Amino acid sequence: MNTRLKPLIQICVLVALLFFTTAFLYCQDKPLPQWLRMEQGIQNYDAGQLGSALSIFRTIAEDDPQYANVHMWIGHVFAAEGEYTAAMAKYKDALSEERNFFPQSERINAYYSLAEVARRLEDWESMHTYLQAVVDEAEIDPLPEERIEAMRRKFLNEGPDKLLELYRMNDKPVRAAYEQLGLLALQQGNYRSALQNLLLSVTTSLSLAIEVLQDRDPEYVFVHYEMNPGLELFFTRNTALLLKDSRDVLHIKEYFNTVGLYRQLYLLALAMLASDAEEEAKKIWTLVATHPEAGKWANLSRNQLGSPNLDVLPTVLHYR
Repeated sequence: MNTRLKPLIQICVLVALLFFTTAFLYCQDKPLPQWLRMEQGIQNYDAGQLGSALSIFRTIAEDDPQYANVHMWIGHVFAAEGEYTAAMAKYKDALSEERNFFPQSERINAYYSLAEVARRLEDWESMHTYLQAVVDEAEIDPLPEERIEAMRRKFLNEGPDKLLELYRMNDKPVRAAYEQLGLLALQQGNYRSALQNLLLSVTTSLSLAIEVLQDRDPEYVFVHYEMNPGLELFFTRNTALLLKDSRDVLHIKEYFNTVGLYRQLYLLALAMLASDAEEEAKKIWTLVATHPEAGKWANLSRNQLGSPNLDVLPTVLHYR
């Protein structure tokens, strides 16, 4: 190598090394994108590192105070620490007009979180208010009271088959609000409201199952057995077949387990029993008892078929 070129090459190498080192350090000092910092905060929260998560969320909130999601996550941290008053204040802060959720549907999660904190505080009136707010936030306009009453009467008079033939519900994010409103009403002895809300929850789950089966098979139909009110008014055979068909579709089966469909059906029948619809309640318990996937709810349903009573309600409300 030319001896005169050697120092020049060394200088070029040093300059290049200095350039790349400076660029690397600059990249290290540059703040991470907001979405990535949020992801870090959520990962820390999931790992139980609440202090670290709170620090990250607060920094994001300072940089972007209008970002409602991060205020909601600060509320989650407070709730996990048992600071329920602070958590509720932060959830309400996230829902204030000057904040913006992304996506907007996340507002529902803030109301669910408020309802959960109210449940832990045994503030049943506030819990009911926040769950009703979830229903009001639905993507689909809330059902008119007249429609809900028509569904309730159709169910009590002709059973789930006729109800699902005439009415379908598919607003999945709101289903849990109906369920929790139903459970709260059962706990308070408001059986009419319990029946109504549990019915809306169950109808949503079964409607979603029908939708999935239709997507899998365009020729799928829900009504296989004709309903003849002259012979049998309260009809469940098509619903029983729907539950049977759903066993073969893994994600429907898992969904039913996740939402506790058979538990809801059992409790729905208890609300029916309390509403002077004992024979109809027995048909719902029979529906549950004949499906092995129902587990303990099948056994509890068989017990009710032998001797229907409401005395079990305080106990079974704690079962999952």
